[in-house]
Amino acid sequence: MKILAVDDQKSILDLLELALSTSAKHELSTASSGHEALQIIQREDQPFECLLVDIQMPAMDGISLVSEIRKLPKYMDTPIVMVTAMSENKYIEDAFAAGATDYITKPFDTFELDARLSLAAKHASVCKIGVSDSREIQKLKSELDGKLETSLHEPI
Repeated sequence: MKILAVDDQKSILDLLELALSTSAKHELSTASSGHEALQIIQREDQPFECLLVDIQMPAMDGISLVSEIRKLPKYMDTPIVMVTAMSENKYIEDAFAAGATDYITKPFDTFELDARLSLAAKHASVCKIGVSDSREIQKLKSELDGKLETSLHEPI
């Protein structure tokens, strides 16, 4: 799974890299700020399949970053897991209201992180199926509309 981790603490990014390096199923990119994350997202041809975002960051906090990410068409359904020391209900509610799909508090356990990423991968694959099914439905609808127009003008 292609993952972008966003945290202003290099030690957390290093820990995430270490935790995910033991698994061949993840490709991790990192950003140290919300603005850097948005630049990386805009540069990428293939969208990230999951984002790990801290809440407390200077300039742009994680909740604002999630709101901005959700405005991007390619990221409307992408799993976003908040990885933060903020455990108060207000932060959790604000994160989910902004569009987060999951929440892990620091310090995190690598087994919990792996479990959350497995859920995110399932979520991402279901969203991909939904998008491809939606495109197929639109294609079939267009074909049917075209056939109906043609057949209505031809004599019976």
